[in-house]
Amino acid sequence: MVGLPSVAEGLQKAGITALTYDPRSTGRSDGEPRNDIDPFKQIDDMSDALSFLANNPAVDRQQLGVWGMSLAGAAALCTACFDTRVKFAIAICPAAEYSYDERKLRSVLNKATQDLESQIKGNTPLYVPMLNGSGENPAGFQIGMDKDYAMRILNARDDSVSTRTELAPNHVNRTTIQSYRKLLMWHPSPMWEKHLHIPVLYVVPELDHLVPVDAQKKFFRAIPSPSKKLHIELGRGHLDVLEGESGPQLIELQIGFIRDAVAGRS
Repeated sequence: MVGLPSVAEGLQKAGITALTYDPRSTGRSDGEPRNDIDPFKQIDDMSDALSFLANNPAVDRQQLGVWGMSLAGAAALCTACFDTRVKFAIAICPAAEYSYDERKLRSVLNKATQDLESQIKGNTPLYVPMLNGSGENPAGFQIGMDKDYAMRILNARDDSVSTRTELAPNHVNRTTIQSYRKLLMWHPSPMWEKHLHIPVLYVVPELDHLVPVDAQKKFFRAIPSPSKKLHIELGRGHLDVLEGESGPQLIELQIGFIRDAVAGRS
């Protein structure tokens, strides 16, 4: 939701069809339990979105690509590894790994284990806030934002940016405890190293606190595609990389990359 509407609008204006959607159990999509974050299911969701596009008569199914930011950026690269319809991929600060407070990890896993047993007995899933009132993740996970920005996300709105006056009307500030167990198992980069051979645009914010620049460069170098491009966006962080004065230039960069990719110039 952070900058995504601006990118989709920019692509549409350039004549590039952009389909935005919410992964299952989030936002306007259905699915239970709500806000259950599962990267592997999100990869399936992205392929389903491609199927929807491929069967639209206004879309050239030979020029399909995937786009994602943060966790969705990593999921997009995984989708590109295994869905043979994908001709190019754009990953904005892909979350290939998560850091966390090890002092809290045992407690989180204990609660997740108890929750699994509880759900088998027919009880509702255990939910925890994504951010507490201080702008911190109570499970101890680093989610790539400082406290001031976290408070903006809590409000899910920013009147200073036209596309963010109503960011996520259905957003609820909580996730299942099982989401953190799944994120602990999320290490997608080995898939990219073996299977990612299509054109890739890999955008990294200079001030990313979730996956630092040096780590992102390591993941990028391991991608075997001969048509890959790394762009470092100066002065921006994990969640505001698409915003600010440089936003339009970054959209133009993506448009140029897509045009080159579908024309075979990447």
